[in-house]
Amino acid sequence: MPSTQPEIDEKRLEVAKETLRLYGDQIPVQAQKDILEQRVTLGMSPYEASLAAGAYFFKVVADSKVWPPNTDPNIVIANQATQPDDSKIWLTFETPTQFLGDGLVKFTVGFEKGRVVTIEKANSANEKN
Repeated sequence: MPSTQPEIDEKRLEVAKETLRLYGDQIPVQAQKDILEQRVTLGMSPYEASLAAGAYFFKVVADSKVWPPNTDPNIVIANQATQPDDSKIWLTFETPTQFLGDGLVKFTVGFEKGRVVTIEKANSANEKN
């Protein structure tokens, strides 16, 4: 019988534990728990989501009131944790821990005002386009 326990990425877990040890006072307690379970949840910043789910692909529509044209999107993403703005950000992850029992799943997380507002499984039909 297959295990219902998700496969935790031990390397990512060690990085998360060290980050929480150093900066945990800046991350909400519930987000810390979710990060250690390697699950992205509503309200997380992009940084917290990446601690939880690891590497990602991104799409960024930078807030033109804040960012000049051609600003590095990684800078826009990084600034959302401490200086959220009206940038629209989507990060796509692939983990076995986000949707328990579904195995390795690709999913996209949408951010507004620097916080997770949507978490959706990627549509495999759209991935081919």
